[in-house]
Amino acid sequence: MPTHVNGITLERIDHGVLPSNDLGRAFRFWSGLMGARIGFHANLNARGLNREVPMIVFFTVANHSGFGLALQDFRLSSTPARPQEGVVWGFEVAAEDLSAAEAEAEKQKTRCERVADYPPSSPITDSLFALDPDGNTVELCIRKTPADIAPQQGPIPLRRISHVRVEVTDLAQARAWYSSTFGLVEAEQVPGADQLTLTVPKSNQLVILRRVDRVAERSTHCFKGPHIDLRSSEECYPEILKRFNRKETYWGPDPDLIPWHEPDSNTAYGYDPFGNRIQIGVIAKRPMHYGNVARFANP
Repeated sequence: MPTHVNGITLERIDHGVLPSNDLGRAFRFWSGLMGARIGFHANLNARGLNREVPMIVFFTVANHSGFGLALQDFRLSSTPARPQEGVVWGFEVAAEDLSAAEAEAEKQKTRCERVADYPPSSPITDSLFALDPDGNTVELCIRKTPADIAPQQGPIPLRRISHVRVEVTDLAQARAWYSSTFGLVEAEQVPGADQLTLTVPKSNQLVILRRVDRVAERSTHCFKGPHIDLRSSEECYPEILKRFNRKETYWGPDPDLIPWHEPDSNTAYGYDPFGNRIQIGVIAKRPMHYGNVARFANP
């Protein structure tokens, strides 16, 4: 497996948070089709209700805890303006193909589209693109080389986050920034026009960069909360933090009020050059609480 020349690389893509206009409606999709198990609710308080901080439902899906949905004031269209609009999260399915997953999606009346004509060189061999109620695209996929991870129980046996598709306006700039900041490398390519695949060397997860004329508003205009979470080792984190040159320094409406209580000092939020929000942190020091939280027992 390729490694970055200076040894500074991510450990894995850890989790993500997607925008939503209705947390209950959205979670019904994530629990019903994706087998998500609820974890906790952040900012269920006056500040959350006043939109000073985002209200977020966190859950476990595909063996990744901390995946979430953030409530937005910005109106999201249930029908995206273009296919795969915004950040697309890809989940690896433990199966030979996606026939059973497609049948389950149709049974649950989920809008979906299957792509199964990948060439032998592609690390993905079969994809099913499904839309959640807020118009976010979720991709279920079969990997050519499956991860050695037992699938989480649910209607569809999901192993892990396989990849994330990210919209950018300049592929050369995106390649340089993601490679130099996070130690991602070019390896096997997922085919697609105006597209480049980078690999997280240690986990073999993928970051698929897709060139668009303008990054979707669902990625850049949403109230804080949605993000891509990337984790490194404790040894690599200081250098990655130094290279992460678009860090978020303040986003609350009141300069005298701390907008977010992050219990782990080894984490930071910021943006790529195109406005996609990113969190970086240390894999061994994952925070157990976010903001002011209300915990719920798993069903």
